[in-house]
Amino acid sequence: MNTYNQPDRLNWKPLDFRDLAASTLANQSESNEIVQAEVNESQPDLEPELDSQPELNTVSSELAQTQQTLEQLKQEVEAQAYQEGFNLGREAGFEEGKRAGYEQGYLLGQQEGRKQIEQQLNDEKCKTVHAITNLISNFQQSINDIDELIVPKLFDLALIAAQKTVGSIAKVKQKQLIHTIQTLVEQCSILSEPMSLHLNPTDLQWLEPMLNEENQQYRWQLIADPNIEIGGCKILTNTNEIDASVNNHWQIMSGCLQRDNH
Repeated sequence: MNTYNQPDRLNWKPLDFRDLAASTLANQSESNEIVQAEVNESQPDLEPELDSQPELNTVSSELAQTQQTLEQLKQEVEAQAYQEGFNLGREAGFEEGKRAGYEQGYLLGQQEGRKQIEQQLNDEKCKTVHAITNLISNFQQSINDIDELIVPKLFDLALIAAQKTVGSIAKVKQKQLIHTIQTLVEQCSILSEPMSLHLNPTDLQWLEPMLNEENQQYRWQLIADPNIEIGGCKILTNTNEIDASVNNHWQIMSGCLQRDNH
């Protein structure tokens, strides 16, 4: 309740506006003092805030530097991780390529090896066949050479043996000579020209008595010829010659045997 409007019967005085103004001023002054005191109290707190500004700047700088360092570390880690991944990928690719290359090279090498082995086998076969062919050819040539060398010598040996055997038998030799002369005489009987019978002197001695009888019929002349072997003879005319010598007989026989052999 307002004291100024409350009636006081004992101490009542009329309201004075000057007292009211003074009271208002006093209250206002008191309020100003309170505000000033609060301001004064809060003023010391502002000074520490102003004093801590450099520290805040330092902290901000350190934070920025730390952030920059972290960013740099992040970039380095990313670069290192990229490089490691690249190296691992390269190694993996290298190993994969190496394995693929090894397999491909192995297959190619195997194929080339088979081709080379087949070629070598074919070459060896050709060489072997050629060598065997040459061996057979040389062997056949050797056999032919042996035949050409030995067979004539065997024939000569056989002829010599037969010649020695037959030539050593006088009776066989004489009978053969008589048969030869008779055959030649029969073949030459149609000739009217004179003939000469050439004999070995030894054969002429025992044949002359036998041939004198026929000499009158065929008009031949008996001639001793030491160049004719015993058991052989030759008949000569003016136009013909018949060689019945032993040497000629053996040559004819040897030629026949050699022709039969070939």
